[in-house]
Amino acid sequence: MKVKVLQNVFIVAVAVFIITTLVTLFIEYRYVSSEQEKEFREQAEYLSGLIEKSGTDVLQNAESTKDIRLRVTVIKPDGSVDYDSQEVAASLENHAEREEVKEAFASGKGESKRYSDTLKRTTFNYAVKLNDGRVLRVSQECFTPGQLAVRLIYPMTIILVLVLIFSALIAARIGRKVTEPIDAIDPSNPEVRDAYPELQPLVKRIQAQNRQLFEQMNELKEEHKKQDTMRREFTANVSHELKTPLTSISGYAEILGAGMVEQKDVTRFANKIHDEAQRLITLVGDIIKLSQLDDKDETILSNEPVDLYRVSEEMMSVLSDAAAAKHVNVFLSGTHEVIQGSPQIVGEMVYNLIDNAIKYNQEGGRVQITVCDEGEGAMISVQDNGIGIPRAELPRVFERFYRVDKSHSKEVGGTGLGLSIVKHGAAYHGANVRLDSELGMGTKVTLQFPKAEEGQEQNA
Repeated sequence: MKVKVLQNVFIVAVAVFIITTLVTLFIEYRYVSSEQEKEFREQAEYLSGLIEKSGTDVLQNAESTKDIRLRVTVIKPDGSVDYDSQEVAASLENHAEREEVKEAFASGKGESKRYSDTLKRTTFNYAVKLNDGRVLRVSQECFTPGQLAVRLIYPMTIILVLVLIFSALIAARIGRKVTEPIDAIDPSNPEVRDAYPELQPLVKRIQAQNRQLFEQMNELKEEHKKQDTMRREFTANVSHELKTPLTSISGYAEILGAGMVEQKDVTRFANKIHDEAQRLITLVGDIIKLSQLDDKDETILSNEPVDLYRVSEEMMSVLSDAAAAKHVNVFLSGTHEVIQGSPQIVGEMVYNLIDNAIKYNQEGGRVQITVCDEGEGAMISVQDNGIGIPRAELPRVFERFYRVDKSHSKEVGGTGLGLSIVKHGAAYHGANVRLDSELGMGTKVTLQFPKAEEGQEQNA
């Protein structure tokens, strides 16, 4: 700011100096020219008086014209030159048409300014008619603005240097005065020091930003605590979920290895080990999927048209054995609605919704899958008439490893990650998730996706 103040003061000072110099030069030139012409006329009148008194012989004295630095010319009534102080009279052309000469013959006096080919400069010419009918004309070089500027260079240079020095001192003082109140502001507590009114908006903005930063820091602290709690819970849950099947596998394998199992029970123990291993594989797979969604892994997050109806058909086919084992009827209705997103993630979302609807359904229950256009975008809903979820548990069902009924979840083999995968997949696609459930009546989960562009629908 101080540098800008200094620059601006210098610019203003130099601009004022230049304008003042030009105005002064113009006024001085007008004044000097006026005085010069006045003096010139007086000298011409003086010479005409000498000629009237002593005749033209006085002009033969070269010193008289040299002293007053004039060019003196005497013109006869016919315009021919009778005498010239700087050129041979006979060599000069007729002067009858010269402006000042014509005026002098007509009215007794005349004057003009013009460029002289003889003197090679602009001259001021003054003519006076003598008693004998001739005209006395005197000429003198005009005083030009350039000559005046040359004469003023030295004093104006001194003035300019003084102006710059004075401007630097003023700028330094102004800069210090301007920046002192700003430097005095304490960003952490701007009200501690008084500031002039022009700084009040800045002070208020700093105060508002301080409050906002304070609130954001508190929010970050709370979020950090929440994340830390979730991390600890996640670690504990992962440890527990991994430990349970591993303990079972280890126990069964140890019994088999010790030869403590009868031959008829070997197959049953082997199946137990296989089931627990599959449960472990499913758990690890779900954890990996969530990790990829959290990290936005580019290897799975492709972006292409996805037909929700076709995806639902595929997932129904994959889960047909699970539905048949529990005698659950799965139905699909609606239209082919296309969204833009990752086929793999959408498939995982739909799979988990149908899988949950089958797992937590009643024997011989029903699952209804509906795909349609809701105007604002494509919608898919999965509704069952199973065990339902208590209202108090609804806010937590999308948390990782959260189970409403842990004992029942163990029976059906749930990992507690299905709805969490649905939630993260919906966030990636900009979709809204809505869950409606009533204990003993069933559950309905609805996904509302943004509408795909027309070109994307055609490509699907």
